[in-house]
Amino acid sequence: MTLRRALIRIYRLVDEQVFSRLPMRWQKSTASAALRMARALFPAHAWPASVDPLLVRRRPRIPPGPQRRLPDWARKDMDGLARTVDPMLSPDKFVAAHPGFYAPPIHWQEAGIVYGHLRSQLGQGDYDTVFLVPWLKRGGADLGALHHIRACHEAFGHRILVIATEPHDSPWATRLPGGVRFLEAGLELAKLSTPHAEQEIVLARLLIQLAPRRVHLIGSHLGWRTVVRHGLAIRQASRLYASLYCDDRDERGYRDGLAVRYLADAASCLDAVITDNSVSPEGWRRDLGVADDLFHVVHFPAPPTRPAEASRSGKRLLWASRLDRQKRPDLLARLVAALPDYHWDVYGIQVVPGHGGDIGALQKADNVTLHGGYDDFAKIVRPDHAAFIYTTAWDGLPNVLLEAASSHLPVVAPDIGGIRDLIPAQHLIHPADDADRYVRAIRALEDPVAREAWLNIQQERLPGFTTEAFVASLRGIPGYSS
Repeated sequence: MTLRRALIRIYRLVDEQVFSRLPMRWQKSTASAALRMARALFPAHAWPASVDPLLVRRRPRIPPGPQRRLPDWARKDMDGLARTVDPMLSPDKFVAAHPGFYAPPIHWQEAGIVYGHLRSQLGQGDYDTVFLVPWLKRGGADLGALHHIRACHEAFGHRILVIATEPHDSPWATRLPGGVRFLEAGLELAKLSTPHAEQEIVLARLLIQLAPRRVHLIGSHLGWRTVVRHGLAIRQASRLYASLYCDDRDERGYRDGLAVRYLADAASCLDAVITDNSVSPEGWRRDLGVADDLFHVVHFPAPPTRPAEASRSGKRLLWASRLDRQKRPDLLARLVAALPDYHWDVYGIQVVPGHGGDIGALQKADNVTLHGGYDDFAKIVRPDHAAFIYTTAWDGLPNVLLEAASSHLPVVAPDIGGIRDLIPAQHLIHPADDADRYVRAIRALEDPVAREAWLNIQQERLPGFTTEAFVASLRGIPGYSS
């Protein structure tokens, strides 16, 4: 046992036997002193931000002996129920099975306080659809959430509540349509105990009390955990939908993500799983044993197609995505080194907390300009961009590829996930990390005839990615639009 663990155990024992019996102001002073000492001794450990979690005790003190006896009135009631309803309710059987005493945890108040504060922010709101998102940041999944929210609000006329469940900012909340309610719940929920599943309890209580006609999970781990634990209760009043796009990969290359962690356990509570591509569900059906009819493929809409321009002959390439580990900035650096005669315009920032990629080589390269984040893809496309280059380790069908195709840029991308729904597989890079194949594909586009043929192939499938097709697909999901 480490020194830190030993000291924590000693603190808990002393807290239970001594500190908990002190006046509250003395308890807070003692807990504050202990927290300061812990931070000084073990600065690298993630200690609570305040003493409040230390004062939440879930094991009440044992009451005096007389209070531990089953009251006569309760014994009489249980005896009557055992004779008329169910003999298993006999007080003798109960006492034999539960010889101890249970006291309601009236000292355990934080979850109730957080619930009350969140609920008070919603007033008497009556919602048709509640969306559970981790946050609304710059990213494809967030843009997908906005597509769903707009369709429900504008095409279906739903009254919408969007709940952000993670303690991070949501700069794209400003993109929500007028009349859509946004509840920033992450900071409040983060105060609660993870081991005791308090966050799930509070969120489930909120959904049960609001009783919307439908709940839609898009990217929220807390939302998925809540459905796994309390889905049967929530679905008594609400249909449950979830969006899934692809599996993630952890740092060792193992499959991870929402589907891997939760789908098998949550599937029985879900009315539908909505996905942006036809490839990912094949793996989930095979690996998780989920029924075929649970999945509905709904392609996100591409932006309006820009007028076609004369074939570009520039020596610039465009890359735009998140600079997170998933998007392979290491592979991008290899391509930059292999094509020194091209200048690379690289747009993007690190978005997912803890998933940033190494961009050191890109920062040192002479033929790279790191532009940072962007909000409008059409505004970053230059007339002399010869192609849009996309790298990734895993994906569904990235929205940025729809934007590039709509801008009449040849797309050079890997055969990953559902990208082949937009671009035929024979025009994708396989294996996905083969830098030589990327280089050959980019060099081939220097031929105007080959470039025009590549663009024509992209344009063949693009008409299927419209707002009208997106809305029509959602209408085809039982209970989603009505």
